[in-house]
Amino acid sequence: MMNIEKRSLVFGATAAIFGAGAMLAATSASAAQNPREQFRKKHFPNVPLITHTGESVLLYDDLLKDKKVVINFMYTVCSDTCSLTTQNIKQARVLLGDLAKDINFYSFSLTPLEDDPAALRAYMDMHEVGSTGWTFLTGTPDNIERVRQGLGFVQQDPIEDADISSHASMLRVGNEKMVSWGHASGTTSGRSIARKIRFEFS
Repeated sequence: MMNIEKRSLVFGATAAIFGAGAMLAATSASAAQNPREQFRKKHFPNVPLITHTGESVLLYDDLLKDKKVVINFMYTVCSDTCSLTTQNIKQARVLLGDLAKDINFYSFSLTPLEDDPAALRAYMDMHEVGSTGWTFLTGTPDNIERVRQGLGFVQQDPIEDADISSHASMLRVGNEKMVSWGHASGTTSGRSIARKIRFEFS
């Protein structure tokens, strides 16, 4: 079992920087250009991706722009926390009730060469994930890595960061239109995740 607490602390520091960047972008009146646009360019590479249904989409234009989102990274043969995080998100969506209808949930594969749309659909079926409001995504390794880096799902130690089995089991919770971003632990209870999401979108 990997050290979840350690990774959470490391990711928390990254998230704090990410969140601080959001506040800076939202409040910098003297910026040379729109602060939302600056934040987009820094964190949201508009790369093409593929959904679990085989549809081609762009990260920013199709998935993030003007949307409320909850994002995590996973892979279908993960033997540690991916299944737990998936079940916790699933529970949180139920607890959120009607609020969940206004939120887009995205799970990005960390092993895109193995996780084609069919593999993603099989994972969704195994976990009885609903067919609406939750999209699983894959793409080229380069594009997935750009998304991971941009969204801040990284570890400070490059050796640990390169170890897929120690990936951060965290959720990015954001309102792109309002340039407001936070994070939550994917390994807490679904109730805790739902509470965090309500707080971010209240």
